[in-house]
Amino acid sequence: MRTLRQVFLAVTCLLLGAGLASAQNCCAPSVAQQGVLGETVTLPKTLEIGLHYEYLRNEGMYEGSESVDDAANTMTRWHRATLALSYGISPRLGVSAIVPFVWKKKTRELQYSGLISPASDGIGDMTLMARYSLFPRSFVNYREVTVGAGIKIPTGATDTEYNGLGLPEELQPGTGSWDFTGSASFYQGYETVDFWMSASYTLTSEYEDYRFGNQFSYLLTASYHFSERMDFSAALSGIVRGKDTKDGDGVDDTGREQLWIVPGVTAVVVPEALRLQVFFEYPIYQHGNEIQLGSDYNFRVSAVYTLPFSKADEE
Repeated sequence: MRTLRQVFLAVTCLLLGAGLASAQNCCAPSVAQQGVLGETVTLPKTLEIGLHYEYLRNEGMYEGSESVDDAANTMTRWHRATLALSYGISPRLGVSAIVPFVWKKKTRELQYSGLISPASDGIGDMTLMARYSLFPRSFVNYREVTVGAGIKIPTGATDTEYNGLGLPEELQPGTGSWDFTGSASFYQGYETVDFWMSASYTLTSEYEDYRFGNQFSYLLTASYHFSERMDFSAALSGIVRGKDTKDGDGVDDTGREQLWIVPGVTAVVVPEALRLQVFFEYPIYQHGNEIQLGSDYNFRVSAVYTLPFSKADEE
């Protein structure tokens, strides 16, 4: 019995190690999605409270962009609930705090050990952002150009275990690192259609000899005002992430490029106060270094409540 237990633990160790090498994916670092971070400055003297739920489904192994067999039937099912608080200090300046709670589960089938499912849950890494409007939005041109800067604070756990063994970095609720983000966005509104273009770059740091790759994210969105209370949107959302490093050396099977098409709908439940949003992300291109787990689809639903503390007319 003792020998069987030792064999099982050895196999589990090998599996967890292989999981780090072969299944890094789009959301291993606890980076809030671009749509959750926000692309415009919140109205002055106004608090915006956003509750976001994301379901991220990954399965299917790829070598580069080509599908390959995966005897272990590797899958991940990640859930993320995020509280996003944004406050407009002035027509030009806004600040926000993004606090995620994550559930991560990875499943693999081994020929002799059966199904194993290492998992974790807990508060992820908090992000603090400041956004400045170079050209504040007005009733004249409905145009806004903003820049932003943010810092990700390592509030998430990095020591979660499974069967007495430490989980690999991708499955931990947090990353342990202080990361820095710079962003820029352009908004143009018209009577029936709005357009957004935004991009951000996240510079990561090292934690216990491991460093997730830097990430460039971009978002192109068009929103059609179907009625006073309903908008339909279509977007392209993409990332380019560099390889992870360990002890200064590149980690195999990490670093990727991905592009999603993102249809969505927004419903105004209470005018100028509460809106509901639903988004579906489907990958139309993904290319990973070496062999990696692919993204199947992502789903997000949001409730955003706007609370003005005084009359916040736009300039």
